[in-house]
Amino acid sequence: MLCIKCKTELPEGSAFCHICGKKQTTGEKRRSSSSRPNGTGSVYRRGKTWECAVTLGYVIDDNGKRRAIRPTKGGFKTKKEAMEYIPTLRNAPVRKVPNLSELYELYKASKKYQKLGASRKEKYDIAWKKLEKLWFCKIDELTTFDLQNAVDSNADTYYPARDLKDLLSKLYQTAMPDEFVKTNLSDYIELPDLNAKEQKPFHADEIAKLWTDYTGGNWWTGYILLMIYTGMMPGELLDARKAHIDWEGKQIVGAGKKTAKRRETPIVLADMILPVLADLCEHTSGDKLIRINKDRFYDTYYEVLERTGCRRLP
Repeated sequence: MLCIKCKTELPEGSAFCHICGKKQTTGEKRRSSSSRPNGTGSVYRRGKTWECAVTLGYVIDDNGKRRAIRPTKGGFKTKKEAMEYIPTLRNAPVRKVPNLSELYELYKASKKYQKLGASRKEKYDIAWKKLEKLWFCKIDELTTFDLQNAVDSNADTYYPARDLKDLLSKLYQTAMPDEFVKTNLSDYIELPDLNAKEQKPFHADEIAKLWTDYTGGNWWTGYILLMIYTGMMPGELLDARKAHIDWEGKQIVGAGKKTAKRRETPIVLADMILPVLADLCEHTSGDKLIRINKDRFYDTYYEVLERTGCRRLP
């Protein structure tokens, strides 16, 4: 063997060099007295506090890579507190990050979902089917690119894209209380421009079907006839008060919305719609012209169109 300092030939197993006196070592490093044995966890400083971690095992992820199951806990004021928490951390249950399909089922079982109207639930169901490629992706592994690509490839116009974004936002909101994710990435989704389209009117035969339905005893259909003959928007109808009706002047005053011109211009009532309006007032208690929430209004509106054989016009 050679001296590690002066390279003088030494007898095998020599502890010191007889020329320079250098102590000969075997190259083995002693374990630091501050290190912890494998499998007993680790403690380290994170900013002004201490954090502990322990490796419980390993799994193979969806990409075939070996990944450690390593729960952590931070916020300890001292290193001792962090070390004392390691046994608790070792016994902590391993949390499985849910995929979008699991989150959708959780959301559908929530009280918030149950309070939605039928039309909103239908829109979310349609949006969910369009997100099929993301169903089994874990929420914490998705990127803003993944979300934007899913919206762009499944919706060319504003409203369908908005439904996709809204649903993704609900899934993120479902995951955030348990800290599976900390940021709602759906907020970064960009929607197509909203291009207003010319509204399609009801055909004469469709209006006749609605009159037949109304005179047959379905008084609620009168609300649709009122909108057709006055041009009232749903928001105007839902906010209108009986006090707004000027029966002698045959007009509704102060019920216009959205623009200054609509607010200032009275809604003219044709003679043939006056009896319908009077009938609606008799069937509706209170001071409002219609007593119903927005979701239920749209649900009933489309139910009437389907029942009478009319097109599904907005």
